[in-house]
Amino acid sequence: MQDKKTLITIIVLLAVFLPATIAGTYRKFTRDENALIDDNPNHDLIYNDKVYFYLDNELVSIYECSNCSEIKTEINDNEYHTNYFKNGNYKLPVVLNKNFALIKENNKNYIYNLLSSKTISGYDVIKNYNVEHTEFVLIVSNNNKWGVIGIDENAAQLKINFDYDYIALPSHIINGLLDTSKFISMVNQEWYILNSDGTSDYQAFNSEIVDFNNKYYISYENDAYHIMDYNNQEYLSSVNKSGVYAVSDYIYLISNNSLYIYSDCSSSPLKSINLPSYGNIYFNQLESSVEIIIDDNLYYTIELSELV
Repeated sequence: MQDKKTLITIIVLLAVFLPATIAGTYRKFTRDENALIDDNPNHDLIYNDKVYFYLDNELVSIYECSNCSEIKTEINDNEYHTNYFKNGNYKLPVVLNKNFALIKENNKNYIYNLLSSKTISGYDVIKNYNVEHTEFVLIVSNNNKWGVIGIDENAAQLKINFDYDYIALPSHIINGLLDTSKFISMVNQEWYILNSDGTSDYQAFNSEIVDFNNKYYISYENDAYHIMDYNNQEYLSSVNKSGVYAVSDYIYLISNNSLYIYSDCSSSPLKSINLPSYGNIYFNQLESSVEIIIDDNLYYTIELSELV
């Protein structure tokens, strides 16, 4: 009787552990069979008709492709008057994170899944401002319509539909990063301020949107800048403006080589700063100050405590 119980126990244990042992052996064998072989001596992106994807100098995927190349991004914002960021020198990496990369194949730009070793989404154009983001996104175009893709380590997902003739990010730089929480867009000559999920807190605007904050938007019409509130009341209409920027809660107005800073555009400026001649200007928002960057050099630091 005891021998019978022992036999039954052995059979049960075999039934439980043998399949797991076989499965584990199979998985190990499969991993060994699919192990990546790094035969790319210089870690080039393209080598012998293959794309080699490296993350932190470690080979994470290989894609066989005879017509692949590194993507080339574009900016079409100079066709409009958007206050876009022009001073970037950050190169968009090929490998974005542990799951996703970018590659161009047959003149189409693709998001590449490193786990499945397959391209998953293709785009005609990728826009990039050559600066890191507060939250990484791709502004992309297919068939001359623009949308926005959000990419993190878990997913690549559509955030703004391909409904627009133009999508841009204004030059809202926060701690050196481009703010990607709101976008400027246009379709059928109607302009929108979009949240990152494609919704909007405002109705469409009939004039070109250049910049915005929570209190004012800046438009460009009839060869001039206009500062408007969201009830379409205009401010400082008699002031000559060579540039107007929304920087956090403030409006920065440039006129006759001077910068004027407003919190309330119906009142006097809080501060004025003389400016030199320049090619490019942008403003980097820090926790307690704003840096004025002129032609890639720090020109002046505004302490927020001054703007009271």
